[in-house]
Amino acid sequence: MLNRTPLQNCVECGKPMSAPDFGFHGGQRLSGPAYWSNEGLLCSPACAMAHVQRRRAEGREMREPAANPLERAPAFRR
Repeated sequence: MLNRTPLQNCVECGKPMSAPDFGFHGGQRLSGPAYWSNEGLLCSPACAMAHVQRRRAEGREMREPAANPLERAPAFRR
């Protein structure tokens, strides 16, 4: 079976990135998501706070900022 491309959904509530009320940087879809963690995208400030609180309760707080999940890694050079 072929692997599917991962869906870009909020890791807290499951809202798809295509939803009209998903939070984008500067309110512009082309600017990418406004919130994310090393576990994935977050759709709103409320989900971002819930994510932080859940991770804190689980003892898995983030120690450093996560890289933008939509930026591609630099190409390998020989």
